[in-house]
Amino acid sequence: MNTIQKLPSLPVFRDEGTHKYFCEKSDKWLKYSTTQVCNELDEEAKANIERLRHIWQPRGETVHYCLEQKMLGSDDIDMGDYEEWAIPLLELELFTHFEPMGVEYMMSNPIKDVGGQLDLIGYDTKAKKVRLIDLKTRSLSGLKHDFDKKKDWKEPYRTDKQLGCYIEMLKMNCDLRPDICNTIWAYKGKCVMNEDQPVERCEEAWKEAWEKFQAKQEVF
Repeated sequence: MNTIQKLPSLPVFRDEGTHKYFCEKSDKWLKYSTTQVCNELDEEAKANIERLRHIWQPRGETVHYCLEQKMLGSDDIDMGDYEEWAIPLLELELFTHFEPMGVEYMMSNPIKDVGGQLDLIGYDTKAKKVRLIDLKTRSLSGLKHDFDKKKDWKEPYRTDKQLGCYIEMLKMNCDLRPDICNTIWAYKGKCVMNEDQPVERCEEAWKEAWEKFQAKQEVF
């Protein structure tokens, strides 16, 4: 890719109260979100996550905002109470050779009636690849890995299907297919980027997730 271009602004917006996406081009509210389709947790697990919303939601929103501001070129970023998560993230080595193409970028798939928002996509000038990146924030609670002892770190879970959804939307909306995918895990005091996630693997995971989700809709 010789010329790095910013992704075009799309006629898609989200209602923050309902987390529903609206596609102006199709003139309709989309039935589903990427998160909704990819969420396979049982009711008990969902309840546990909801119980801790007051902890993870402000943390996640603030750290995502910090990354967005850095990618937009801001030198004055309000990190609020989450400097210990944000600073290691913003100092990630990747960002010394990364040209952002889109950040917090909303897209739609009217055919599947799905809306979603990717965290970051850009060109890695060192690897010479377009990277699609998802950002997750985590607490250290329950973390088995001891960063200080440099034991092998394991991802809390895979994000392949979520990234696969964005790959499909990027092709549909921007005629763009990333070269590789990654997930960045931001912990308090530490930030880790996982091993590369092959695009084909993510596409297959999304296909499987969509088929499972469709089957559930037909049952109900």
